[in-house]
Amino acid sequence: MRSEWNEEKLQRFLKDGRGQGKFESYVPFIQIHDFGSLGRSSRVKTWRFNRIYHLLSDAETRYFYLTEWEDEILDVREHYPLYDLQEVLGEQKDIDVNKFTDKKSGFPYILTTTFLITVKDDKGNSYDVARNIRASHELEKATTIERFELIRRYFEKINMDWGIVTQKEIAPFAIKAKNIEWVHPCRFLDETTEFTRNDITYLTNLFLERLHGNRSLIRDITSSFDSYINLETGTGLLLFKHLIATKQIKVNMNEKIDLNKPANEVVQIADVKRGGEWRHVVDG
Repeated sequence: MRSEWNEEKLQRFLKDGRGQGKFESYVPFIQIHDFGSLGRSSRVKTWRFNRIYHLLSDAETRYFYLTEWEDEILDVREHYPLYDLQEVLGEQKDIDVNKFTDKKSGFPYILTTTFLITVKDDKGNSYDVARNIRASHELEKATTIERFELIRRYFEKINMDWGIVTQKEIAPFAIKAKNIEWVHPCRFLDETTEFTRNDITYLTNLFLERLHGNRSLIRDITSSFDSYINLETGTGLLLFKHLIATKQIKVNMNEKIDLNKPANEVVQIADVKRGGEWRHVVDG
């Protein structure tokens, strides 16, 4: 924390609802103005509901986008606090817990997991998994190792799956994360443009007709669509992104989406709406 961590500040966090609630009502325990960050901090509105996520590094942001794509993930709570860690674990004789206290006040810090993820299984039941995102080089630090050992013991005690994800596990999915980031703002065009939902339905249907089986370059299709409908330049591209984001069309998200390729080589009309790859990232 930038300022002293103490009982008074903890009570203020609790009063503000930090680390409490689910879905739209959840308030992250850590927010971008609380901590310095080694990477770029981001505030991103989720597709799932009306809430802004606080992400403290590029790795966290990329992981967030990967979870955002998967339909079986119902909720992601970032920077989830383990308020009851001491109660669950009790005394730990082999780890000096004094390392995890504020140097000035001596008040214990609240340990967190970067993401608490609620997943729906094939039978419609939900369960939670927890993941900490951390740069691989930091795992060589003794204090970091001990911190994560406490967190590991905590989740083992409450019988919840937990793991550490580094940039090395995220790297194979970097292109997919970038693609999701690229289309992400265009899912709800009725909120980000002057178009109504009826307008968007009408325009996307027209655009789909032009796109399906077209051998022209995607860039040319989007540009000609703007001229054909007499729309502002770039609208066709927004519609293309919207169709990907809403999974009305299917593209290979593991390859960079190339607008200079023919549409019939890149685009399929989607018949399913499942990403299906999140476990590879979560489980490493």
